[in-house]
Amino acid sequence: MTEPDTTESDIDETAQQQQPVVIEPVVNIEKLRQLIALEAEYDTLDFKEELDLRKTANKRDQVELAKDVGAMSVKGGYIVIGVDGRGAPSRTMTEAHTKVFDEASLRSKLLKWLPDTLEIHTQSHVIDDEHHIVLIYVAPNPAGCAFFRSDGQYTDGDGQSKTVFRAGEVFFRNGTQSTRLTQQGLEQVIARRIRREQQNWEAERDKEYSRLATELTQAGAGQQIARGPAAAFNLSLETGDLLNGAIELLRADDDLPLRLLLEGAPAQMRHALADASTTDGSALLDRLTCLTALFLRVERYEWFQRSVATLGQIYDLPFEHIPAGTSHVSQRIATFWLHITERVSGLGALAVRGEDWPAVRTLAERSVPVGGGSRRSWIMHGLVMASRASVLDAREVFLLSRARQVVRQLDCLRPGMSPDDEEITTSLTRFDFLACLVGYGDEIDYFPNFAPFEQHRTRPIAERLVKEPAVRAAFFTGSDNDLAIALHNISSWAKEIGWRFDGWQGYSEPVQQFIDTHASQMPD
Repeated sequence: MTEPDTTESDIDETAQQQQPVVIEPVVNIEKLRQLIALEAEYDTLDFKEELDLRKTANKRDQVELAKDVGAMSVKGGYIVIGVDGRGAPSRTMTEAHTKVFDEASLRSKLLKWLPDTLEIHTQSHVIDDEHHIVLIYVAPNPAGCAFFRSDGQYTDGDGQSKTVFRAGEVFFRNGTQSTRLTQQGLEQVIARRIRREQQNWEAERDKEYSRLATELTQAGAGQQIARGPAAAFNLSLETGDLLNGAIELLRADDDLPLRLLLEGAPAQMRHALADASTTDGSALLDRLTCLTALFLRVERYEWFQRSVATLGQIYDLPFEHIPAGTSHVSQRIATFWLHITERVSGLGALAVRGEDWPAVRTLAERSVPVGGGSRRSWIMHGLVMASRASVLDAREVFLLSRARQVVRQLDCLRPGMSPDDEEITTSLTRFDFLACLVGYGDEIDYFPNFAPFEQHRTRPIAERLVKEPAVRAAFFTGSDNDLAIALHNISSWAKEIGWRFDGWQGYSEPVQQFIDTHASQMPD
């Protein structure tokens, strides 16, 4: 796999990847705990001890918040109000403070200074039954930045007028500060606009393949494909056309184009990764992911397995040039692996919601050799390599938040569900828990990515493991004692990670009772 020269766009993207804030339109209590657990501010995360937006308060806080929201509009990010610079509750916000932060009211206030394209989400929380904290999500502005529409002024305590920003100005986040746009900030805006236009160009290119898709979706598509070039059915098709074509081929029992597509997918991805003028292959991964999800949904399990195997072959592409046990790789390769693991988790969540346990195991059991005879699940391998390459901050344990973003973007991974459906997050945590159990049983290194999330999401699947023989048989073949020890060890590791986020704290009573009853040889 050859790697292109580094560009300004690459530099900006790397800076975005190295900070651990997963930017997504989520403002629930889990997200708040994940953010304050970072114990530091970033260009996409701002901590504030107090803001008073009540009518009786000075206008200063409104203007300062508008400045920060405008600056956040370049990349997107979060503002947490009611904590100090290390994320600890400041004890200065009250319920009266937080009431004026409802989404509609806050947006109305900010539109005095910010453009109509402003998108924010807000939610007030109470931590430890006493600390009032507000979480604000700011979406990246579709124009690349936000131009202030009027001057931001207020009168200080001495009766002097202060101007924070002027109409027509643009602010951005320079480290942890909101400042006027500099040359560096302008380069960030331009780089992001270039990437967006590149993605639009690739979408336009996909439309060139619509002729084949039209033929596929017409009556008698199987016969038309049999007479036409089967090799033209590939991952360059637009996603909707690809899936419609696959459906018609399955109905016509014509598997040749599907075979050729899966056989050719690794080479197609290899070419995309070697081409410096293209993105990192995410578009091709998305289409293969959606095709895999289709096979899962229509219960074509043979094709599902083949498609997962193809994903595995694509994951292994970098090993054509580097040893399998390599401990460090370039950021480009690490990002490639991370993108695959995010999509594998999204597929796993889909399989969990459909209770397709063999499919869950197929996705969970794939592993990568890491030297010394050891193997690591491809999910953990992608996470570890991304962290070592500084694609992820070393403290980040939020793979499932990244996977949730992928599910949000790909309709095929959440059929019939809204992007904000809580069941998406729940099914992601349950898949990850089951993947940990598969890893333990198969002696494959795993990582409990479910740990930072609230335990009510994951506990029910653990209960089913000890109560339902069919579920247990799909994931663990050992004795009751072996299962009890496995559950204990997974929980112990999850507790070590989850305590900072008020996440995983342990099993429900039925599972703990099973462990206490059957774990006769519990390790120290």
